[in-house]
Amino acid sequence: MPNREQVRAYLAGWRGLLVLFLLLNLAALLAVNILPPYATSPDTLQAPGRGHWLGTNDIGQDVLIGLIVAMPNTVFVALAAALLSMLISILMAAIATVGNNVLTGLVLRLVDILLVIPSILILILLAALLQPGMLGIILLLALTTWRDDVRVLRSIFLRELTRENVHYARHMGAGWPACLAQHILPAVWPVLMGLYVQNVRQATMKAAGLAFLGLTDPRLISWGSMMQDAMEYLYSEAWLWLLLPPALCLSAFLYFVLFIGQSLERYSMAAPEDGT
Repeated sequence: MPNREQVRAYLAGWRGLLVLFLLLNLAALLAVNILPPYATSPDTLQAPGRGHWLGTNDIGQDVLIGLIVAMPNTVFVALAAALLSMLISILMAAIATVGNNVLTGLVLRLVDILLVIPSILILILLAALLQPGMLGIILLLALTTWRDDVRVLRSIFLRELTRENVHYARHMGAGWPACLAQHILPAVWPVLMGLYVQNVRQATMKAAGLAFLGLTDPRLISWGSMMQDAMEYLYSEAWLWLLLPPALCLSAFLYFVLFIGQSLERYSMAAPEDGT
């Protein structure tokens, strides 16, 4: 179990990463207002050059500007969907941990039923019917992925309930919400952040997949939708500047998330040794 100083250092590091993500999105939004508009032009399917560093698409839109415009949509959807999914998982796991037998049974049976049904099929069907925008994608991703972490979190919460600080807090009259917020969640924060990073990676790939299949609002520009638009020119040289840039941006973001997850895993393995 990490001590208080380790938890504070860990939270400080994640606050820094969150600030970095927000700064990247803010920079992209500012760049949209500074750079030329992402509008059509007569320069269709132009190869990369001085006027258009990454070329243009089939309606004359600059690919570089499109990547910048799509970055906040892609990153924010992944971060928000993963956060909402994590909050739902924590709530359901807490109910299944401290609730009575009826509530625990209902939550666990609901999780079992949802685990039997492939979430990707539900996601594709709902997206095909609704063609969701940004908010809709976030809700769909969160509502179809929260079930994956409930049993893991419940087992962790059950372990933390045996800690002396939780017993002391209960004897002093603290309710379960206070124990959860002040004693259980701070102790399992590294695990929560590890699950969150995993959810960010899954949400990024699922959101990009929906956009690539053309199941999202066509007005919502993302790296996945840019890849979908490039498929018409897969057999011409235009794929080099239409498909590769958004694919590389998406891969770079996923690699960055994977790097964070690996760093978190190393910290989680070292934390028990440091706390002894």
